Amino acid sequence: MRPIVLASTSPRRIEILTRSGVAFRAVAPGIDERPPAPLGPLRYVAWAAAAKARAVATRTAGAIVVAADTEVVFERRIYGKPGDRRQAAAFLRSLSGRRHQVYTAVHVIDRRSGCEAHGISRTDVTMRELSSRVIAAYVRTGEAQDKAGAYAIQGEGQRLVKSIRGPYDNVVGMPMRLLTRLLGECGIPLPLKNPDGPKVTQERRKRSRRQPAAQPSSAGRMHR
Repeated sequence: MRPIVLASTSPRRIEILTRSGVAFRAVAPGIDERPPAPLGPLRYVAWAAAAKARAVATRTAGAIVVAADTEVVFERRIYGKPGDRRQAAAFLRSLSGRRHQVYTAVHVIDRRSGCEAHGISRTDVTMRELSSRVIAAYVRTGEAQDKAGAYAIQGEGQRLVKSIRGPYDNVVGMPMRLLTRLLGECGIPLPLKNPDGPKVTQERRKRSRRQPAAQPSSAGRMHR
């Protein structure tokens, strides 16, 4: 398989691909992420991912280019990366005790065949009730500053999260099942060590150690 070019230098996306066993190199897209016209959350993430992919594709002939954009959305408002600690605290106060959505758009371009494929993954995240003291302590760690929504679920920010419904790696920034499907649409197989991401595997192993093995059933399985 030809190596993938990741149109991102995000440490989180780099870590997900590395731990999934994908061969790739990272290239900064170097684009202005402000759209030419106002866009709603879903249209924005799709536009941003496509813009990143196309910017890098023009500089990498014959490559398989993968780009992604992740945004935190609450009541149709995008909560991007906070500009300062005060804004980070304001974001967390708004999200406290409520459920919001995390959307990641992924865009794939195969420069050799000309194929383009794109899609969006969604995860619902419910935050704990966050006191002013908890918010202030988290903001002081500095972790909130370069994260959409002002928290990092893979870091200390996991303490702020009550539950999630949907892919964990989508919240971190690269939903591997969606990426695998999009590459497949372009005829590019992507064998993965774990298509659900390392965090999911760890959680499943913990549950399997706690729970007795299920008895065989004649009923068919339902897959979502």
